[in-house]
Amino acid sequence: MPVAHAWAAHAAHAPFAPFQFQRRALEPNDVRIDILYCGICHSDVHFARGEWGDPSYPCVPGHEIVGRVSAVGDAVRSFKVGDLAGVGCLVDSCGHCGACEEGLEQYCDGGSTGTYMSVEAQTGLPTYGGYSDFIVVRESFALHVRHPESDLAAVAPLLCAGITLWSPLRHWQAGPGKK
Repeated sequence: MPVAHAWAAHAAHAPFAPFQFQRRALEPNDVRIDILYCGICHSDVHFARGEWGDPSYPCVPGHEIVGRVSAVGDAVRSFKVGDLAGVGCLVDSCGHCGACEEGLEQYCDGGSTGTYMSVEAQTGLPTYGGYSDFIVVRESFALHVRHPESDLAAVAPLLCAGITLWSPLRHWQAGPGKK
């Protein structure tokens, strides 16, 4: 398994410090994304400070990830090496329950896998977030980023704040002439 380098919280009120850990090896439906930018969400701060329960230190937050695809699994069809991609707060789900089939993986009956503070189904290892140099996720949990590279720092926060707004607008079919 490849070694990732990150900035981790090692205790609730300690400053972030370097940390190394193993990411899972690339599987057929996975993309590896070399992280270029990761937003700092206040959720990350709550998590690192242990304000949402024990995060099992050391912890690596970060769920507003933008980077460049550096490897793809044999079954990946929608990404190629060199593509720009983003990852939000989820990296996996069962994929076959009713919620997953409707594209609502956050409500997965089997339990969705968070970008951090979760456990990978593939390895049983903890998930670590985007305050690291790369991440490996299933292709279906990566998004194409088509913005110019000069805008990527501004794109990263959209993977949390942006989707937080977009999801209810889409759910309630908001559009011209609606309130």
